[in-house]
Amino acid sequence: MAVNGSPQQSGRVRSHPLPPDDFDPRTASQAQLRRHGLPQRPDPAVRPELAERWDRVFSRKLTYITPELRPLHEVLPGFQAPERPRLPVHPEVRVTNGIWSGAVVHSANASQTFGWITGEWTVPDVAHAGSGSETDWSLVWIGIDGISDVTQIGTVQWVSSWGLKQCYAIQEWWPEGWQVITNFPVTFGDTVTGLICMTSVTEAWFNLINVTSGRAVVGVALDAPAGTSSQENQAEWVVERPGINGTAARLPRFGEVFFDEAYAGRGLEFLADAGSDTIIDMVEDGVTVATTTVETPRLIKVAYTGP
Repeated sequence: MAVNGSPQQSGRVRSHPLPPDDFDPRTASQAQLRRHGLPQRPDPAVRPELAERWDRVFSRKLTYITPELRPLHEVLPGFQAPERPRLPVHPEVRVTNGIWSGAVVHSANASQTFGWITGEWTVPDVAHAGSGSETDWSLVWIGIDGISDVTQIGTVQWVSSWGLKQCYAIQEWWPEGWQVITNFPVTFGDTVTGLICMTSVTEAWFNLINVTSGRAVVGVALDAPAGTSSQENQAEWVVERPGINGTAARLPRFGEVFFDEAYAGRGLEFLADAGSDTIIDMVEDGVTVATTTVETPRLIKVAYTGP
């Protein structure tokens, strides 16, 4: 599941040429898929589950968009990502963390690093968690991690104490800040599916598709921050509470987030299920506010369990 081709520059965004209106990935050649930044259809004889997922995604009529980006802190003043947590490198363990809940898979060795990750989730509707906070915030994302960086795509949701709430699609190569994809609207209840492909330790490409609306951002570049390179040694499916004005925000009531089709790998040779390694529950002020359950190896549920 690799993306190659000839990207074009659009402001700060490098992306492939948009497919024509009548483009059908199912009948396109490999060269046409590469030109437009779309993943190749996996060989069903080798990975039938990946081929089936590809068919489900690209059997829909999609409207392709060249993304427009804006720093998230400009859209939501005060927003910032906290330091990433340090997680134990032990398979099949449950841990707690102050800002993350979800699933993490570690590479077993140098030949099993992650070249791609995929996942699908529904943008959670959110409700304010009660007194003590003016605004509650949450992130839902998938990403590939190194020691000091994370390559991520996802959604952000926030709700105020007076009932105002919004959500956005976002992308980031941490420690650089999140960017809002301003012309790719998402609504609470929309189903989105994402794919990140690492083309090198300093470059990745992502696809993000709103399955509900049929809008698609494909073949868009993410560059590592200066002096950073990915070790590609962790794959992650996470609900996070971000930092706001220097402190961790309070998590809103978000119900349940299901990460479906949650797996990662390198090419077709190495494939890892999200539920096969480390599971994280989020603890805030001594209370477990988000609990993760492995429903199946590739279906991860993160449920709000806070006060």
